[in-house]
Amino acid sequence: MTEALDCARIEGHVLPALRPLLRRVTVLEEVDSTNRYLDRMAPAERHGHAVLADRQTAGRGRRDRRWHSPAGGNLYFSLGWRFRRADLPFSTLPLLAAVAAAEALRRFGLERHGIKWPNDILVEGKKLAGILVESQARGASDTVVITGIGINVRMGSTGTDQANAAIDRPWVDLESCLPAPLRPVDRNRLVSGLLDRLLAAFGRFEQSGFASFRPRYEALDLLE
Repeated sequence: MTEALDCARIEGHVLPALRPLLRRVTVLEEVDSTNRYLDRMAPAERHGHAVLADRQTAGRGRRDRRWHSPAGGNLYFSLGWRFRRADLPFSTLPLLAAVAAAEALRRFGLERHGIKWPNDILVEGKKLAGILVESQARGASDTVVITGIGINVRMGSTGTDQANAAIDRPWVDLESCLPAPLRPVDRNRLVSGLLDRLLAAFGRFEQSGFASFRPRYEALDLLE
């Protein structure tokens, strides 16, 4: 049985100190991609707006690679954010988002995972999650960023067959990596944990760039 994604539950589990930064949560049954959904909005409507879907029909990753997005069970998530500075190292945002996601997964009980530069999270060489960060400069100071995260949470037998046919690389889902007492995964709490990490990370990034995240990234980096 797959628990339904629920706006109120997601917002309710976000840390109280960070909740004012989250303007809105939207849950969709189906969408082409959560990144595209946000991108179609006016820039002012994207900031602090989290979008989730139970299914993506045109999910994609870096270099427009297709992200396999079966219905239910997994997590397809995007967060819009507006940075008020133009001098930030925006090219490092995929690494920052990967650190935030990897640390959120660790809080959920995941071990043996790391970041394959720049935007994949692997468990023992198998892909668990992918990250796509897209940015658009607005004027001399503002930059609007959309951070999309896809996580294989539970494929199930049907999802496994579809994934094996659609994915050309080794993959794994979160529930198969967790001990029995930590299953099933509550997707609403997982989203809240991701939001906690991302909201805090974006605030720190705007203050000090990537410098404070570099040691955390290096500890998770899978490149030799």
